[in-house]
Amino acid sequence: MRKITKGAEPAALTQWKRANPKGRYSELTPEPSRSIRQACIEEQHGLCAYCCHAVSVDTAHNEHVEAQKLAPKRALDFSNIVASCNRSKQCGRAHAHQALPLTALMDACETELKFYISGRVEGLTPRAKTAIQVLNLGDRPENNRALVNTRRVLLDALIYGVDLEVENIEQLTDLMDELNQPDANNRLKPFAPVLVNVIRHLSA
Repeated sequence: MRKITKGAEPAALTQWKRANPKGRYSELTPEPSRSIRQACIEEQHGLCAYCCHAVSVDTAHNEHVEAQKLAPKRALDFSNIVASCNRSKQCGRAHAHQALPLTALMDACETELKFYISGRVEGLTPRAKTAIQVLNLGDRPENNRALVNTRRVLLDALIYGVDLEVENIEQLTDLMDELNQPDANNRLKPFAPVLVNVIRHLSA
């Protein structure tokens, strides 16, 4: 995960709420719903809030960080919505109505998860372990082999030609800076935050 900083809600959502003061999220029309997703994707630099796969308006959904069943009054609260990929049995599709103790809206999401070059992720705190299990982010290959393998392959591609040794700290710092910088279209490379996490733990 990469910390998401939420901004102002999109104008289309504000207008819809003014026109429908007692409206529910389930009644939201396509335009404000799509505008929420687009705004979230821009805030997330084109990455899924949880697994860091690349997403677009057509390959993501509006994900309630605090589930609608648990917090119905926050269903139309833009600060509670992120863009999640649509992959089966992971991320938003796995989250459903479960409580999520560690989220991408918290600074700690970048420090309480530890990623490995193998593609596996480990929770360093009880809440991180719970979040990984709820979102099915691959703490063990058998839990989500597809995601673990995809991460491993893309990590291999991102680090090709880079000597990941602690003594090359300057080179690793430069790589982290590059990975943290969105491109001209405000997009980060898929899984770039995962590699940043790997490098941080190697150079710690």
